[in-house]
Amino acid sequence: MGKVVAITEAGASLHLAGETLQLRKAGKPVRHFKLAELESLMLFGAVELTHAALAELLARGVDVVFLTKGGSYRGRLVSRLSRHVDLRVKQYRLLSDESFAFPLARRMVEGKIRNQRHTLLRAQASLGDEELAAILARLRFLAASARNAQSREELLGIEGAAASAYFQGFAKTIRNPLFSFTGRNRRPPRDPINACLSFGYTLLTTLAEGEVAACGLDPLLGAYHQPEYGRPSLALDIVEEFRAPIVDAVTLRLVNRRQLVPADFGSPSEAFGEDQLALEGEPQEGVYLLDTGRKIFIREFLRRLREEVYDPRDGVNVDYRGLLRSQIYRVARALRGEGEYEPYVAR
Repeated sequence: MGKVVAITEAGASLHLAGETLQLRKAGKPVRHFKLAELESLMLFGAVELTHAALAELLARGVDVVFLTKGGSYRGRLVSRLSRHVDLRVKQYRLLSDESFAFPLARRMVEGKIRNQRHTLLRAQASLGDEELAAILARLRFLAASARNAQSREELLGIEGAAASAYFQGFAKTIRNPLFSFTGRNRRPPRDPINACLSFGYTLLTTLAEGEVAACGLDPLLGAYHQPEYGRPSLALDIVEEFRAPIVDAVTLRLVNRRQLVPADFGSPSEAFGEDQLALEGEPQEGVYLLDTGRKIFIREFLRRLREEVYDPRDGVNVDYRGLLRSQIYRVARALRGEGEYEPYVAR
């Protein structure tokens, strides 16, 4: 599997140099990337592509994603749509059929809750907290309830109850006294922990959207997330199972190991600069990662994607990015009638 490369240097430019992509700042080369190893390129803020570099990336089918400095999705470079029209026809037909879409949504939500529980269970091994033990029992019950939900309304209620219990427990796993967490908030995030979670979820969704399209499916039509103008519903469906084991785990690691400190966070004007707020559509309020913090988070996020875990369903070790892709192909196989969708559950 090729590399995912993130470029965060403002004012940098990417140039074609033989079989490599050359990153330049102030006209001077600072990094090189082998094109043969490159699969996805994430460009944050004012990063330029020369025409020659753009043409080569298109020819090689490299997924090039454009984001604002703060990580908000702007668009991606698309060379050619997937030829799997038959698969997309099945997707439109079956995911519009509640008798097919709802059981798939139930399995996705069950997988999400079980992975939330696993994240807390790992922390409980050292904490031994009675309240956390009760939350773990609650999440186990809610995962079973999701599997047996009878309606979307019931499933949404179960997912919401699980999120409330999970984030209550998540607060107990933060062992750095310099940070506190009282619950999930977003749009805008109002504290450093939520800033990390929101930024990480955006990165993960952006990556998943590209993987969904590469598989031949339409990212906009999902099973759990309902269609909404411009929303990558299927990518969001896939992301649900990986929020806790990837983004939440990265956040806890960076905070508890003190790789991030309070000085790595600030207001929108501090994070993006006054000129960029309106220019790139950055938020006007909230708490966000500053330049150094963003680079630290992105580096750890990409490292997490490369970490291998054992997948008992296939009996192999695979990295998290491979697992993400595997789940998309499992959706495709379910659409083709090649078996039921089985969620990824961390062990």
